[in-house]
Amino acid sequence: MIDTAQPTRGGRAQLLAVTLGALMPGLATTILAVANGDIASDLSVGLSDLQWVTTAYLLGLTGSLVLAGKLGDRFGRRRIFLIGIAGFGLTSLLIGLSSPIALIVGLRVAQGVFGGFLTTNALSLLRANVPEPRLPGAIGLFNSVQGLSIAAGPIVGGAIVQAGGWRWTMFLNVPIAVVCLIVGSVALREVRIRTAARFDIAGTILLIVSLSAIVYALIDAPTTGWSAPSTVTLLAVALVAAIAFVVVEARAADPLVPLSLFRDRSFSAGSILSVLAFFALNGGLFVVSLFWLQIQHVAPTTVGLWLLPLGGGMLIGAIFSGRVITRIGDRWALFGGSLLVAGGLVSTSFAQIEGGYAQVGVGLALIGLGLGLLVTATVNATVGNAPVALAGAAAGVQQTAGRLGATLGVAVLGGVMAAATSSAFSGLLRNSELPTDVVASLDQFGGSAVAGGVVPVPEGADAELASVISDFTHAAFLTGMQTTMLIAAAIAAAGAIVALIVRSRAAHQEDADLVEAESPYVTE
Repeated sequence: MIDTAQPTRGGRAQLLAVTLGALMPGLATTILAVANGDIASDLSVGLSDLQWVTTAYLLGLTGSLVLAGKLGDRFGRRRIFLIGIAGFGLTSLLIGLSSPIALIVGLRVAQGVFGGFLTTNALSLLRANVPEPRLPGAIGLFNSVQGLSIAAGPIVGGAIVQAGGWRWTMFLNVPIAVVCLIVGSVALREVRIRTAARFDIAGTILLIVSLSAIVYALIDAPTTGWSAPSTVTLLAVALVAAIAFVVVEARAADPLVPLSLFRDRSFSAGSILSVLAFFALNGGLFVVSLFWLQIQHVAPTTVGLWLLPLGGGMLIGAIFSGRVITRIGDRWALFGGSLLVAGGLVSTSFAQIEGGYAQVGVGLALIGLGLGLLVTATVNATVGNAPVALAGAAAGVQQTAGRLGATLGVAVLGGVMAAATSSAFSGLLRNSELPTDVVASLDQFGGSAVAGGVVPVPEGADAELASVISDFTHAAFLTGMQTTMLIAAAIAAAGAIVALIVRSRAAHQEDADLVEAESPYVTE
C-alpha cells in the first residue's frame, strides 16, 4: 500500500506538472552547445573550462538519478520532485548571475543533481498518479517533451545567445520552474513508501562512485586516450565499485536498487534497450552534426534547424506510442521502434558532400519516429510495469541506463569514427602520387585532424596539393561516417532482438506480483 497524502486530482494538471519539469533538464543538456564562444569571450576561459561546464552537469545528473528514486520513496516523490524543480530553477539563476568559472562548474554539478531529482520522480509520479489505461500515453507525452527540449536546445540557445547572451539560457529556466512549482503543488498527490530499515548509505556511495568514474572516463578518454593511466584507473574504479555495489545490494534490508527488479526479464530487457537506443542515437548524431559543421560548413543555428525532423519524428512517435503500445504491446513496439532507428541510421550513412539534405532529413525523421515509440515503450516496460512501490528505483535505473548509453555512444562511436577515417585517409595517401615526404608527414599528423573534419594542409602547400588533400579528407571522412553509422544501425537493430525477450502483459504481471510480494518495503 502507498501513503497518499492528498486525493487524486485532475490527470491533465498532473501531467502538465511533470511534463513542464521535463523541459528543463532536456534544455540544459544541449542549450549551451552553441553558446561556448559567448561563454569563452564573456568569462575569458579556454577549451578545458568550457568542457567542464558541460561535463559537470552530466556528472551531477547521471550520479543522482537512482538516488533520487530512493529519496522519493523515503521522503515523498512529490516532495523530492518539487525540491528538484526549485533547486534547478535556483541554480540556473545563480549560474546566470555568476562569473568565476569554478563557481559556475560547481553550480552546474548541483543543477545536474536537481535535474536527476525531478526527472526520476516525474516518471514515478506518473506511475502513481495516472490511471493504468492512460499511462502509456502519458509516458509518451512526457518523453516527447523531454526529447523535443533536447533537440530544440541548440535552436533556442542560438536565438537566446544572439539576442541577449549565454546567461539568458539559464534565466529561461526560472519562469518554467515557478509555473511548475505552482501546478505541481496543487495537482500532484504525495507518494511515499514507508520502511523501518536504515537508509542504504553504503550502496549510495558505491553507486555514485561507480557512475561518476565511468562517466568521467568516457568523457575524458577521447582526449587522453583509452590506454591512458587516468582512463584505465577510472574504469577500474568504476568496475570494482559496481561489483561491490551488487554485493551490498544483495544483503541490504532496504536496497537502493532492489535486485528483484531484474528478475523480471521485461525490466532487464527495457534497461538494456535504453542503453542500446541512446548509444546508437547519440553516437550517430555526433557524427552527423560534425559532417554538417566541418565538411559542409553549415552554421550552428542551421544545424539546429536541420535536426527538426528528428524532434518532429519523436513528437509524432511519442503521441501515437500510447495507442500503439495498447494495441500491440511493449514487445512489438520495442521491436518496431528499434528497426525504425536502425533504418534511419542506414539512410543517413549514405550522405554525400554535394548531396542534398533530403536523404539525411528522411533518415532523421525515421530515427525520431522510432525513438518516440521506443523510449515510451522502454519506460512502460520498466517503470510502467514495475510495482508502484518500486517505481522510483525503476525510473532511476531506466534513466541512468539511457544517460550511460548516450555517453558511451559518443565515446565509442567517436573512437570508431576516428579509426575508420584515419585508416581511409592513410590508404588514400599510400595509393596516391604525392611525394613520399608529404605522405609520411600527413600520415603521421593528419589522421586525427581528418577524423574531426579538418583538412590538414601543410604550411606553404600550393593550390593543387591543397585541393588533393581536401578531396582525400572529404573522401576519408565519408568512409568513416558510413562505417560509424552502419555500426550504430547494427547496435540499434540488435535492440530488436533484445525486444523479443519482453514478455506479454499477463506473464509480466505474474512477475510483478512476485516482486511486490517479496519486496522488503513496509508501507502505510
